[in-house]
Amino acid sequence: MEIIKETEIFESLLLAREARQQYKLDLLQKQYHLVSLQLNIPGLPKTNDILTAFIKEVEADFERYIVSLNANNRWSNKQVLTDAAGDAVIYLFDKQQLSAMELKAITETFEQSFVLGRIVDLDVLDADGQPVSSGKAKVCFICEHAAEDCRKTKRHAIVDVRRSMEEAIDNYLRELRMKEVVTKVASIALQGLLYEVSLSPKPGLVCRQSSGAHTDMDFTTFLNSSAVISPYFIEVCQLAIDFKGKDVSVILPRIKQIGLKMEDAMFNATNGINTHKGAIFLLALSCFAIVRVVNRYGYFKINAFSSVIQQLTRGLVQRELCSAREDDVLTHGQQSFMKYGLQAAGARGEAEQGMPTVLHHSLPCLNNSIDKKLKECTDTEVHDLLIPVLLKLISLNNDTNVIYRHNAVMLEELKAKAKQALNDWDNNRRETYTDLVDWCNDMKISPGGSADLLAVTVTLHLCQTEFRK
Repeated sequence: MEIIKETEIFESLLLAREARQQYKLDLLQKQYHLVSLQLNIPGLPKTNDILTAFIKEVEADFERYIVSLNANNRWSNKQVLTDAAGDAVIYLFDKQQLSAMELKAITETFEQSFVLGRIVDLDVLDADGQPVSSGKAKVCFICEHAAEDCRKTKRHAIVDVRRSMEEAIDNYLRELRMKEVVTKVASIALQGLLYEVSLSPKPGLVCRQSSGAHTDMDFTTFLNSSAVISPYFIEVCQLAIDFKGKDVSVILPRIKQIGLKMEDAMFNATNGINTHKGAIFLLALSCFAIVRVVNRYGYFKINAFSSVIQQLTRGLVQRELCSAREDDVLTHGQQSFMKYGLQAAGARGEAEQGMPTVLHHSLPCLNNSIDKKLKECTDTEVHDLLIPVLLKLISLNNDTNVIYRHNAVMLEELKAKAKQALNDWDNNRRETYTDLVDWCNDMKISPGGSADLLAVTVTLHLCQTEFRK
């Protein structure tokens, strides 16, 4: 029975190949040259989920390559096929635009430059249906001999060749996936910063319309800062890919090193003005945690994210705040902590607890009020979505920016006003928010810590959308 089944499969494979060849010839119509993209995979099956995913990546890369050579050299028609012979993509090129030999030269160069080009077959038929060959022998995937010679002499077992190819394809797709995750998360972190600073007007904070409570920075200062720190998000994300250990707390110094480079870049771009120091700390931690979670689970899992953040920052408040001495050169955060204790634990305290203000308050506030993707929202819609989120943060967050520049009494007054403004906003009374903006600007109150948490909130929301289960 097994022999009969194999015979049937082989016959169906031959029939599929014959049908595919006739289909190609029918497409030519004497006016097109044809390029057929397929995979050179020995053994069976000729297609499965992994092979289909791989040929889609090759297809996209090949098309970008064609267009990069000459934007006018686009194919006139394209067909995607899947049958017993496997997956294939067929392109028709007007013979008046490119000669068959030019096409062959293009396809061979692509095969040679593509990292797994030995698995890829790009065959060319001229307008008369004749195969076009350069006369060059394809190299074996396992060794450096001619592939045809290895096949005829049976130098390698088919099962070994196929296993080697499948492993290479699987590794290629995994690496490609991780590169995409790295670039997407880094891009989303920058979006978080830009959404935050673009939200206008804000109480005491820099925005498009105003410098808020500040006299030394404006909207352009924040754009300059965002631009120069954004490339380092990629470095943090890649660190999450490369780190294979279980105890992520040991990698915190490396993340902080990258964060210090970001701060240097920020100060250079802003002439010494601190626009994003808190955001750098929180978003660097977030980028690492997001990538680690997506890499492990294949999707973004918010509870796992919180756990990674907690592991990363375990003991941070004790090390950096509780152990600080009065004769040390103290940061603003350390000075506030000495005076007010845990109420002024700031970004360190928020991180060590797994970012509860974001996870339990601001993120649900945003998630529950949006009915489409944030990137599909208009500027007005984004404004109406994010103002309540910011108010929620200000009403709950023990903002060390406010504590340091004012005091704990002023912080509590700000939180109470924000709570009232949020309640009125939810009941379509916007005047209270306007009053809060004016009050903060006049009193020079800048809840910068809450602004940083808003950037984190937007980042996490976008990641939930991008990396769904």
